[in-house]
Amino acid sequence: MRSIPIRASLLGAAICFAAMTGSAQSWDAAVNASSWAKQDRDDSFTFHDPAAKNLYTWIRDGGLLGTIPTGRLDGQPERWAIDPRGNAWVAHGTTLTYVDRTGRTMGSVRLPAEVGDLCWDAKGIVLSYRTPEPYLEKRDFRSAEMLWSFGAKPAKREGAAPQNRRPIILDDSGNVLMANGNALDLSILDANTGQKIGETRLRFNGTPAPALEGNTTDRDPLVVWVGKGVVFAALRAPQVPAAQRGTFQGLVLARLDLARTSVEFLPTGLDDSHILVGLLDSDAVFANPRGGLMLVHVK
Repeated sequence: MRSIPIRASLLGAAICFAAMTGSAQSWDAAVNASSWAKQDRDDSFTFHDPAAKNLYTWIRDGGLLGTIPTGRLDGQPERWAIDPRGNAWVAHGTTLTYVDRTGRTMGSVRLPAEVGDLCWDAKGIVLSYRTPEPYLEKRDFRSAEMLWSFGAKPAKREGAAPQNRRPIILDDSGNVLMANGNALDLSILDANTGQKIGETRLRFNGTPAPALEGNTTDRDPLVVWVGKGVVFAALRAPQVPAAQRGTFQGLVLARLDLARTSVEFLPTGLDDSHILVGLLDSDAVFANPRGGLMLVHVK
């Protein structure tokens, strides 16, 4: 696959937006984005700029939509979500803090562990914790009150047990999909109740999907191709099973076709420091840790 900077494809939109507003944008994800983000339903992304200590919400066809200062937080933001009111819920360490659009902290809750990933719907935010065994919670957007939990809540002292990152995403039906360990198959949870309702049964060339290899403690993000029944999982080349790895280097996409229960591995041409943040049209979107967005065409 051929990767290209998103800047070129956005140039026309950026010029139009500047003409409408009468001023140039001070922050542009196409050249400045370098952090984790998760695509929202309106196709916007919220990135964190540690130097500026701001969360920037940006959309391809409209540029910068909003800025939320994070300078009052104790510690660096690790994961975040923008609620329906345009305020932010920010996970940092073992704390979840509610930050309004002016940067004021409106309250915090202590969490049972560090957050490895999160996703959200109109009702609340689902937190996937960095714990030895899977543990998720869904918390209400208004008060952070826990709506449900899945798995065994971790003990206060877990010792030297591995703290696994389990990426999660909402599918087209609004269910939570969770990746875990060295499995390509995904657990499926009801987002309203937290009950496990199934697991994918993916196959590679007619046989059950092979297990991933290497270090799978830190699994990279998942993104959904809306309306296609397809999920893309970002993998590092050493994690791809040896029989399927071939000449893969850097970052690889596992194309999980849930409708056809099939798996395919696709090269990106990017090094494995890039972060998968979403999918626009037929292009996977990656944040470059050195700044900017890259597009990789997918099928």
